[in-house]
Amino acid sequence: MRFIDDIYKPCVEKCKNIQNIPSVLNILDNGKAVLDDDRKCDLYIAFYGGHHFHKLYAAFASTNFPYTESKDIEIIDWGCGQGLATCVLIDYLIENSINPNIISVTLIEPSCLTLNRGYNFTRQMLQSTFSSTCTIRKVNKYIDDLTANDLASDMETIKVHLFSNIIDVEAFSLNKLHRLMLASFQGYNRLICTSPDNGPTYRLDDFYNLFSQSYQLFYSVSSERPIYQKVFYFKSKQYETRRIGRYERQFTVNLT
Repeated sequence: MRFIDDIYKPCVEKCKNIQNIPSVLNILDNGKAVLDDDRKCDLYIAFYGGHHFHKLYAAFASTNFPYTESKDIEIIDWGCGQGLATCVLIDYLIENSINPNIISVTLIEPSCLTLNRGYNFTRQMLQSTFSSTCTIRKVNKYIDDLTANDLASDMETIKVHLFSNIIDVEAFSLNKLHRLMLASFQGYNRLICTSPDNGPTYRLDDFYNLFSQSYQLFYSVSSERPIYQKVFYFKSKQYETRRIGRYERQFTVNLT
């Protein structure tokens, strides 16, 4: 897997000798901090990148991505951080020999430094397979500050929205996000929402319900089953099979 080999493991190597683990978790605000330097970005990937990868890979396996073969798609990565969700999706498509025409990736993130890292990681992952056909757009804003003008989209494409560890963050309005999406993304939209299982997971259900009240939703998937995969465990300084808790909601909606 290119994400594991080229992004996750190099950050683990940089950070594996960390001794004061509680201090690091405090600095990262248990994964919720807006990161403002490269060291914190490396630490975030080292501590959480493996969990992101396995949760997202499991979610993508529940999405009918072969349907997108040779079709035009847009990827929108909300609160993208370093673009990890987009990178895992690209890795998943390549590993499973699925070849949509990715016409654009939109990365939305309030930290300029983190956003630029996400841009570079995304460009790195796109190379050799998708890079010649894809535009990467950077939107340096908090979700509550976005307007429809920030989110250029084509009605004829399939929109894939990635909400990785962001819907459960209570710092923005789900109602405002819902209205923004209705105004910005006509046509077919796939929303993939993943979060840990130890936070306000009810927000994923609330977000789902905002759409279901007005639209018929297709191919809905919900899961709270933990997965068990190898990640680097800082207490033992080695890769171990660990429990990865998750809560997931995904669905398709045709916004007209």
